[in-house]
Amino acid sequence: MWKPLLFVFLGGGLGSALRFAVSLWMNTGQIKWIPTLAVNVLGCLLLGSVLALNDKSQLQESIFLLLAVGFCGGLTTFSTFSAELYFLLKQAAYLQAVTYFMLSSLLGITAVLISYQMVKSIS
Repeated sequence: MWKPLLFVFLGGGLGSALRFAVSLWMNTGQIKWIPTLAVNVLGCLLLGSVLALNDKSQLQESIFLLLAVGFCGGLTTFSTFSAELYFLLKQAAYLQAVTYFMLSSLLGITAVLISYQMVKSIS
């Protein structure tokens, strides 16, 4: 039980640290979302590779947990979102894919807006 959690924890810490390092390194200009875009694309590239290797049974479970769940999850949850959309499209579940995409985008933006306004009004 604890061993899988340890691999996810270690990978997540490394992924989060890399995300922060990329933000520090790239966030020097006027376009503040470029580092986020960069880690999202990097995370998607890595997660796609790890998923393919896992499908080919070329990864131990601990390495999968370290890289896919931990590292990619710490680097960006967008990679998981993109992989889930990919698999829905691959299964020709187009309505589910569009619904997932729209709900994730709209509810995510709405949640940020509501919580931002709520907290800002308290101060």
